Amino acid sequence: MLSPVLLLLAQAAALPPPAGDIIVVGRRAEQELARCLARNCPPAEEVDASLEASVEQFADGRYTDARRTLQNAIRRNRSHAAQLPGPVSSLYATLATVAEHEGDARLWRTAARENVLVLRRHLGETNLATLREELSFADSLVGLGAPGAAGTAYRTIQERAVESGHPGVAAGAAFRRAWLALLRDRFKEAERFADEAVSLAGTDNRLMADLREILRTRIAIRRGDEGAVEALAARLRQSADAQPRLLFAPPVENINSSTMVELDPRHDSRIRFADVGYWIRADGRTAEVEVLRTSGLDQWRPGILRQVKERRYVPLDVEPGHPGIYRIDRFTVRGTIGVPTGTRLRQRMGNLTVHVVDLTETDAMREARRRQSEGSALEKGS
Repeated sequence: MLSPVLLLLAQAAALPPPAGDIIVVGRRAEQELARCLARNCPPAEEVDASLEASVEQFADGRYTDARRTLQNAIRRNRSHAAQLPGPVSSLYATLATVAEHEGDARLWRTAARENVLVLRRHLGETNLATLREELSFADSLVGLGAPGAAGTAYRTIQERAVESGHPGVAAGAAFRRAWLALLRDRFKEAERFADEAVSLAGTDNRLMADLREILRTRIAIRRGDEGAVEALAARLRQSADAQPRLLFAPPVENINSSTMVELDPRHDSRIRFADVGYWIRADGRTAEVEVLRTSGLDQWRPGILRQVKERRYVPLDVEPGHPGIYRIDRFTVRGTIGVPTGTRLRQRMGNLTVHVVDLTETDAMREARRRQSEGSALEKGS
C-alpha cells in the first residue's frame, strides 16, 4: 500500500487539467512499441516505448499486460544496462509498481532490488540516482511488511548520503526513520529523527520543516489532540504547482469485514480497482470526489470515497478564486500471490489489501525518469 511517508515525500509536480476533462485510455503507446520492435529500433528508444506502453496498460487496468511488457523489455535490454543504466533501472522500478498492484510480493521485492543493483553496478553506490532508488527500495520494504529491514536500510542510506555529500537524500532517509518510529508509537525517537532531517536539509529548507510539523501533528493526533490538524493547516501554505502534501487521511475501512464485503470464495483470483478523481481546494480540503471508473470495487465504493473526502492537505498559497489541484488516485484491492501449504501452485491467498497510486503523476514520472536517465549518463561519462 502507498504509505503516508511516500505520500508526504513525493516530489513530482503535476498541474491540474481543466475542469470537466474526460479520461480516455487508448492504446497508442502499445502501437508505437509494436512499430518500434518491427523496425528493430535502438535499445534506448525501445526501452522508452516499453515504459510508455506499460504505463498505458496499467492505467487501463491491464496489469498482466503491463507486467509482460516490462518483463519482455527487461529480457531484451538488460545486456545494455552498462550503456543505459537509468532506462534499464526504470524498467525494473516500473515493474515493481505493477507487481505491487498485481499482488506478486516476490516479484515486487525482486524488481525493486534489481532496480538498485543496476545502478549500483554501473553508477556506483554513492551516485545520487543510486541513493534515490535505494530509498525507493526501502519504501518497498515498508509496503512488503518488513519495517525493521526498511529502518536498517534508511540508516545505511543516510550515512552513505552524508559521506558522499548528498544532504537531500540524507534528510529524506532521516525523515523516513522518523515516520517508522511514529508508526511504532516511539514519539521521542520520531521527533529526534525529524529534527535530524531538518538539520541535514538545512534550516532554510521549508519542505522538510513543514514535514516535521506534519509529523508533530500526527503525534498530537495520536495523543488525542483533535484540533491539531486545524491548527497546523492554519499555519502552512504551499505552491499549487508542487505535489500536494498530505496532513491527515483516515484508513480505508476494513475491506475484509464480513459485514461490508460480499463473501466470495473465488475472490482470491480477482484484482479489483477504481480510479477516484477529486479536487484539492485552496483550504486543503477535498471536493467533488467521484469514482471515474471501477472494475469490481462497487462494494467498497462508499468507504473509498469517504477516505478521500476526509483527507486534509496543506492549504495552497494561491490567489482568491483559484480552482485548486485536480488529482486521480488508482485504488487496487487484491489478495497476495503465494503458495498455500499442501500445493505447489501459486495462487492468491490471505486477506485482501488496498494499494494506491497517483495516476496524475504518470506523465510527470515519465519525464522525471527521462531526466534521471540523461543525468545518469552524463554523470557516468564525466
